[in-house]
Amino acid sequence: MKKSIFIAGALLALTAFFASAKDYEVKSVSGKVTYEDGKKTNPVKAGMTVSDETVVTLGTNSKLVITADGKDITLRTPKKATVSELIETKLGMSGSSAKKGKGTATASSRASDVMAEGELDD
Repeated sequence: MKKSIFIAGALLALTAFFASAKDYEVKSVSGKVTYEDGKKTNPVKAGMTVSDETVVTLGTNSKLVITADGKDITLRTPKKATVSELIETKLGMSGSSAKKGKGTATASSRASDVMAEGELDD
């Protein structure tokens, strides 16, 4: 009895895990944007599908626009991370994106903050 409950629970957990992974369609790419396929890196191209777990690398001055639920998400932060991590960073959901310090924000600092975060198109 306990074994069957354990198996049912494990199947339910696996189903929830795979159901929660989200897929995104790549709308456009500019600059150097690659994804990892095992040990190989390949260029990301418009029209392909990436998931939350896809590891992508955005180069300096690169832009990746993905579509989910009819909304475009523009990613510009140059780094290597999963699509999910890049979206969380962009939306300010990760704790590391909060800035601490003293002083008055200047136009230059605000502009660099916007460039670091990218933009979310409606």
